[in-house]
Amino acid sequence: MKAAALAMLLAAGAAGVAQAQRPQLTPEQAKQFSYGEVLKYVGEAGKERVDPWDPLSDPLAKGAAFTPDYIVDKAARADGARTFHTVQQAISRALLDSAAHPGKRQYVLLKPGVYPELVYIPAEAAPITLYGEGKDAAATRITARLEASMTGAAYDAAHGAQFASAPAAIHAMYASVRERAQIGTFGTQTVWARNNGFQARNLTFENGYNKDTGNARAEALPNINNIHHQALALSVDGADKAQFENIRLIGFQDTLFLKSPLVGSTVRSFFNRSYIEGDVDFIFGDSTAYFYQSEVRTLGDRGVSYAAAPNTHVKTRYGFVFDHVRFTHEGKKDGSFYLLRQWFAGSRCTPYAPMPVEGYRCTYGDVNVYKAPTGTIARSSLEAVGKMVVLNSRIGPHINRQQPWHDWNKKGTISYRPAQYNSDDHWKNLVAAGIDPVKDLGYTQPPSPADIFLGEFNNSDE
Repeated sequence: MKAAALAMLLAAGAAGVAQAQRPQLTPEQAKQFSYGEVLKYVGEAGKERVDPWDPLSDPLAKGAAFTPDYIVDKAARADGARTFHTVQQAISRALLDSAAHPGKRQYVLLKPGVYPELVYIPAEAAPITLYGEGKDAAATRITARLEASMTGAAYDAAHGAQFASAPAAIHAMYASVRERAQIGTFGTQTVWARNNGFQARNLTFENGYNKDTGNARAEALPNINNIHHQALALSVDGADKAQFENIRLIGFQDTLFLKSPLVGSTVRSFFNRSYIEGDVDFIFGDSTAYFYQSEVRTLGDRGVSYAAAPNTHVKTRYGFVFDHVRFTHEGKKDGSFYLLRQWFAGSRCTPYAPMPVEGYRCTYGDVNVYKAPTGTIARSSLEAVGKMVVLNSRIGPHINRQQPWHDWNKKGTISYRPAQYNSDDHWKNLVAAGIDPVKDLGYTQPPSPADIFLGEFNNSDE
């Protein structure tokens, strides 16, 4: 947004956020979303503890040369102790060695090349740093082709041998996917990091599903029969202080998943000088993540697309913050795409608008369930509000200029929820839906000033 337009909106402040379709933060509000402020909180939502974290001061971000504990090199002779042909073999060894050196960071060097495998990093390992020594992140690539409709049996046939002799903690991750009838979204990740303090630098993580054919829109001929499924490149699953420097995340739908360990708690991730691509909902989840000096690139020509889909808990201080980020597209300029839709996670019906179903009702209940024409909506879905702020960034012409923030699906559909810009919106929408924030959810009163869910500061339009 240009400076003149920004100035017109700055005076609105928090009280005016709910009325604005492109809410702007004041300078004072923007300070709440600074790098140091966002990254210093962790723990139970609403009761986070202060734990200052400065990843930019870490040797990873400063480009330090590391002495590797393990080397992955397909051209070298593997010895099973320090040199390996696959990344997962090196991770497995690092996990075993963690017992002898608890807490000591393990460094895994990947020589340039393509590594067609899955990489699972368990919580039980000491902090692990994966890094490539190629001339850029594209020189060293970990890639696989999983998608949400794949059966557990097909997954096992393709990848079972890789995990046959893995340590127990890694094998348990594999087995949790193998045992599913379909692996689902959260079984598709090429790289699955559950390791507190996990780091990666100068690497590409790719889910190659549809990368050979493209993921063209399915809303019109000739692509009406194209099949699209979720396919993760990276899942940061419950890991705190996960740090990524100069990485590339390659995929289409649901490229990057950022998950808190429990509903109503949060952990932190930091992405610096990195590149993330996808075509819909490709940065999503409920943890706190800071994206700095990076590029977020929307691909393809779907009829509609959203870069991010956070489901941040209402009491979590921060969701996704993008600072000095370029939001780009490979050529689309018609403003038909959006920065975000707030993931209405787990819902089976909507209490926010009528449905064209006789006798339709969706009321507050213990579980998410719908059996036409009635259903219930659970607290977990109501409180998955989704938070995102964009600062000092450049937003491409593919993004809608007037309203870059979008509802979760369309009014009149079973999963509809309107965009909620702040906690006042959340409160008012609950009341309008017949849900009492005090009696049903145990709230006392709306936060004052209102908590910011969505906002911008000092951005420019390309």
